[in-house]
Amino acid sequence: MCQYSSMRAPQFSSNERPADIMDAAGRWLAAESGWRWVASRHTAEILDGTLTLRLILQSSTWSRAGVATWVRLRISVLDSNLRSWRLARPRETVFPDSKLPPLAFNTMLGSVEAELGNVECSGLHQEPPAPHAINLDEFVIGFHQRVLPVLNLFPSSSMLAKSLPDPWLTAVDSGLIEQALARDDIESAALLMRRYMERPLSGEQSWSDRIDGFSLGWESALSPGQPPQYGVGALGWLAGSHGLPGPLTFQSPHSQSTGNPRP
Repeated sequence: MCQYSSMRAPQFSSNERPADIMDAAGRWLAAESGWRWVASRHTAEILDGTLTLRLILQSSTWSRAGVATWVRLRISVLDSNLRSWRLARPRETVFPDSKLPPLAFNTMLGSVEAELGNVECSGLHQEPPAPHAINLDEFVIGFHQRVLPVLNLFPSSSMLAKSLPDPWLTAVDSGLIEQALARDDIESAALLMRRYMERPLSGEQSWSDRIDGFSLGWESALSPGQPPQYGVGALGWLAGSHGLPGPLTFQSPHSQSTGNPRP
């Protein structure tokens, strides 16, 4: 899926615009992985069977020429098979509208890999109190060591369900569950849902909020009408509609995780 060339990141002068720096940085990142760069979307992407894997660069409004070019990264996985499944089974999906992109997974990278969430692309010297950000060389190493091994799991729902690292569970939603269902892999859909629901609580999250939202979605599957499309409500609706684990089968999670081994 990648061909790591280990070339040093491009160098930039203080006269170059952040938009041009981000474009050049994106081209370099794409080339480092053997992906293609789509300048109009600020996206590096690669096709893998029915999947399209994307790394999307989003420039900060604080970027300034001669100062810094800060970029946040987004990871997206689209699946053309998911679109076909939704079109064929509009009553079994929370997204029957075929105009929507068939996103199986979509998250800001910093939400699942905190150290890789912010990148400073210009390489210009930063004076405090500049925001903490890694440079392009550090990012590409982290991307190949921590992100690509996870993306390599996506062709198989079984591998995903068993090996998706715990921090990535926060980004599981109806798209990933429906992808497993579209592959006729109910067992993996059930395991993904269970791991998501039983993931550790953090911050001000409460188990009652999580399970109550799921239960409402579960109950709504018994009634006609538009299903909830996001959050635990959507997962509850899918569970009720496809015979996946119900709200009474989940165990309240601990506040901390022992951690799932990385792939």
